[in-house]
Amino acid sequence: MDKKFIEQAKAIRREYVKNLNGVLKYEDKINKYKDELTEIEKHLEPNNESLLQKMMEIEKNINAIESIMNPFTKRVKRLEKDADQLFDNIRERHPELSTQDIQNELIPHLKEIKF
Repeated sequence: MDKKFIEQAKAIRREYVKNLNGVLKYEDKINKYKDELTEIEKHLEPNNESLLQKMMEIEKNINAIESIMNPFTKRVKRLEKDADQLFDNIRERHPELSTQDIQNELIPHLKEIKF
């Protein structure tokens, strides 16, 4: 397989790992807010101002996290398209290779890139 295809696959993998690490950085915050929302739901009473205030604060924080996560999501979608295009390019250049052959060729190179 052409070295350029291997290098493209490695670049896609590196960017994917970078994105994943970015998402994981916010995972604890997201889980904390989910737990707080679950706790509030258990104690929800009509006209309880303190709970309503807390819910509004959590909603604001969740919206902030969503705005942080949106670029990661967009990059992952772009990476999926790039990976599909790379696969199509490999198939076009090397029609004799099966999907399994392509995977067997690329995976050892991709394993070099650690999470």
